Amino acid sequence: APRARLSSRSTRVTASAVSTRRGAASATGVRDTRLFRPRVFSNEASFGTAAAPRRATRVTTAGAASLSAPTTSSDDAEPGERGKSLRVAWYIFVWYFLNAVFAIINKRTLGVFPHFWLLSWTQIGVGAAFMLVMWRFRLIEPPGTKTHERDGFPFEWNWNTFKALAPTSALHLVAHCTACASYSLGSVSFFMLVKAAEPACSVFLTSLFFKRRYSKLVWLTMIPIVGGVAVGSTNELNFSLASFICAMLSNVASALRSATSKDVQMTTGLSGVNLYGAMSVVGAALLLPVSLLMEGGKIHSAYALAKEQMVAKNVSLFPDGFLGEPLRSFLQPTPFLLYLLVGGLLFHLYNQTSYQALGELQPLDISVANAVKRVVIIMASVAVLKNPITPLGGASAAVAIAGTFLYSLASQKQSADEAEVKRKKKTE
Repeated sequence: APRARLSSRSTRVTASAVSTRRGAASATGVRDTRLFRPRVFSNEASFGTAAAPRRATRVTTAGAASLSAPTTSSDDAEPGERGKSLRVAWYIFVWYFLNAVFAIINKRTLGVFPHFWLLSWTQIGVGAAFMLVMWRFRLIEPPGTKTHERDGFPFEWNWNTFKALAPTSALHLVAHCTACASYSLGSVSFFMLVKAAEPACSVFLTSLFFKRRYSKLVWLTMIPIVGGVAVGSTNELNFSLASFICAMLSNVASALRSATSKDVQMTTGLSGVNLYGAMSVVGAALLLPVSLLMEGGKIHSAYALAKEQMVAKNVSLFPDGFLGEPLRSFLQPTPFLLYLLVGGLLFHLYNQTSYQALGELQPLDISVANAVKRVVIIMASVAVLKNPITPLGGASAAVAIAGTFLYSLASQKQSADEAEVKRKKKTE
């Protein structure tokens, strides 16, 4: 009873103080912000500093309103779902189109400018410049504008960030430089066939160096991938061992880049387009001295020869008869510098749209999209560049690409099974 009287008395005193404070605020026209702060519920320990602070849950008026708001019906959600489907379809179309056009332009560029170190740096540098412009004008939300929830600190460009991005960016450079070298030494279709072996490289490398365990089903999908690439490579009419080695090195670098990118995301808080943009900026800085060391002495002579070759081979961004005057006299043949910059922009944009498309898709849809992409690029290169493919080579490519699709399904099943095992252990 005495405790109840004390509690009642303290409650009356508190209410009186609050009413007095509110009255003073209304009289003076000054709002006491302490009375209007949103209530914060925290699991942080009340005493001591040994416990690590946990994230507080903020309850706001909007959050309370959302709890009482009526749920939307499926009929109301249908327009949003249709809009998302159209957006995803557009992303995939643009992704395929830009990737196919880049593959053709890249091959033609290497035909008049066979210096893959300089070409690789130009393409990555154009992408880096593009992202800096997008960030500067806020067309893409730049990193550091808001706190990254995963790490609890805002992103900052500093030496530590550069060191965190450098290893993955270096692998990105190796993957792209060796890809350009393979383009230069072989056909586009042959490069795409060998690139279908990237999942196999990923499985072997991550199991060997990262102690990742894979199910028997995943290992079985390696048979069509490795077999299709092996048979297709040996039946390539213009087989080049150097092109094959470069493409396989690109596979290895891509697999390691994917394995290390998760750590980079946890360290920097970057993901998606911003992560790729940051890798492009760091990669351009890393590759510049290397490309100048390897091929810097050939810049002037190679550039002059490339301009002559563009005219001699009538290399253009547009087919004959597509443009009218006066654009035809300027863009046909296309000036080499413009052709170079367009190729670099396409390289960045097709990667950016792939991030946007894959971010909207489910895992199964991603597997289908990646498999179909290789088929589209092979067909486009054969139609435009006229590189021949034997029937057995085409069938082998189809088997290898189907193997990559089956690998994606098996990998998803393994991830789902592992998540189910963890869930059961927690409930026990």
